[in-house]
Amino acid sequence: MKNGQILVHVEPGPVSEQRLRYALSMARSRDMKLIGLAVRLSAAAAVTTTMGDATATAALCETSGECCVTAKALFDSATRGSGIAVEWREVCGVPLNVITAEAGRADFVIVGQNDRVDTESNVYQLAPADLIMACGTPVIVVSADAPLSYKARRILLAWKSTPQAARAVRDALPLLMSAETVVLTEVVSDTDGGKYEISVDAMASYLAAHGVEVSIRRLPASGDTGYQLIVAAADEECDFIVAGAYGHSRVREWVLGGVTRSLLAASTIPCILSH
Repeated sequence: MKNGQILVHVEPGPVSEQRLRYALSMARSRDMKLIGLAVRLSAAAAVTTTMGDATATAALCETSGECCVTAKALFDSATRGSGIAVEWREVCGVPLNVITAEAGRADFVIVGQNDRVDTESNVYQLAPADLIMACGTPVIVVSADAPLSYKARRILLAWKSTPQAARAVRDALPLLMSAETVVLTEVVSDTDGGKYEISVDAMASYLAAHGVEVSIRRLPASGDTGYQLIVAAADEECDFIVAGAYGHSRVREWVLGGVTRSLLAASTIPCILSH
């Protein structure tokens, strides 16, 4: 293993198993270590769901522990004989807090889109947007209909002159450098807001300095920008969408930007999102 570590959130059920096998395929393809993580609810985490009922809290914690046992069996079965370095982590706590902390030692975190939920693991739901905004590590969001096998031959790279988009470019450089085709895509608005911006051509020059040759695609702004990017990625037969994630915190929850919201809600193509 020489190319870093992937952290994947593991739960019981077929949707999680598909996500795990995708993560395993990526780890094997890129010679990375795979870390599986399951979160066992602490009493403090469970009580927010049970409204303080002691009996219900104890039962939920017990169910959560059983889910972790099943998740480990799933991870062990999937990774046995894989030929890559693997590690299993089971941590007790608040799921978002645990995964955010564990993400600090990963190069990529893989989580589900929550477009389809496993009934076997319906103890808690992790909102991918919350993790993306909190963890500081690039997050790969995989839908329930994502492919079982990792591919990154063709990548759509969404560009906007913002710190979030620039962060996404740098986070995804290892994948961009090994891709066959990178489609650097800009949605062009009629108004520029009067501020200085890094052009898509300048970003293409930056990527060329890293050995990444791109084709540039400019799309006229028309309605939902996130949906435009999804359609463009499908048209280009891309395996990944790379984009900055936008949002601001309001009363303990994240209010997402329109592009981020659309990608998280509608993309069946895996997305790498950085904030």
